[in-house]
Amino acid sequence: MAPDPTKALRYLKEQTIDVITLDVEMPNMDGLEFLRYLMKFHPKPVLMISSWTHTNSELAVKALALGAIDCVGKPVIGFREGMEKLKTEIITKIRVAAQAHVSENSLVPLPSRQASEHAFPVSAGTGLEITTDKVIVIGTSTGGTVALTEIFKELHPQVPGIIVIQHMSAMFTPSFASSLQQASHLRVHEAKDGEQILAGQALVVPGGKSLTIKKSGAKYHTIIAPPLKDSIYNPSINHTFNSVALVAGRNAMGIILTGMGDDGAEGLRAMRENGAYTIAQDEKTSVIYGMPQKAWEKGGAVKQIPLERISSEIHLWAGLK
Repeated sequence: MAPDPTKALRYLKEQTIDVITLDVEMPNMDGLEFLRYLMKFHPKPVLMISSWTHTNSELAVKALALGAIDCVGKPVIGFREGMEKLKTEIITKIRVAAQAHVSENSLVPLPSRQASEHAFPVSAGTGLEITTDKVIVIGTSTGGTVALTEIFKELHPQVPGIIVIQHMSAMFTPSFASSLQQASHLRVHEAKDGEQILAGQALVVPGGKSLTIKKSGAKYHTIIAPPLKDSIYNPSINHTFNSVALVAGRNAMGIILTGMGDDGAEGLRAMRENGAYTIAQDEKTSVIYGMPQKAWEKGGAVKQIPLERISSEIHLWAGLK
């Protein structure tokens, strides 16, 4: 254990390190500043363990964008008892982090919309007024925040409506949605019950909830429900994918990105069997290849492609140049 970031940097040069646990509040150097330096010069799997609250959840999202594998919230009250309860979660996430493929490329800067605004000559606000008979669903877990940012920053402002299922605590999903909006030309927010899915808009499934869709004419609407009792994942990628398979069929595109486990594999196969176009992120660009690999092995994905080509694949499917 290093008492401060300065000594931690010395350890990195002298010893082989598999996983680093990191707090935001540390002596001599801010945790995010240390993480930024670490990912640039000594890329290692990092698990953030800090006293996250609703007011500073943006810091957790920034940490994930800088390349952290995951975040765990330290208890604010009853620290010793709380940490004892978190022991299993922390051990599990450290084991997941140890399997992660981390490099300098894991850091994806969050661009402003103005930085690439010239790329799409579309009137402001136009995309939000267009209804769509197509829908895109993207499921991801470990490493997904960086992967989604990479995709979103390249998406056309009139892309068909998108649903994002990211394994993430309810505390962090509002801030995460906000970060995706800042990185893209799209309107991005947490999904609400009964909301219409519109072109130029992306909906992030709230943490701890489940989402399905229904259709009225050519329009799709969301159904937000309590967490599934029989699922270890909430939100569940399989649950949403299965719903989209039944309701949207060939008018849907399903994408599975980096993540641990097999959530989404069965649902993506159901989408493909119902005529949807389905793809999975390839092994080389995945932080954790588990979910894409399971989806591929179970026949859910038509093909596997590198992360940097996924936005182009979406545009081709949607008929956008």
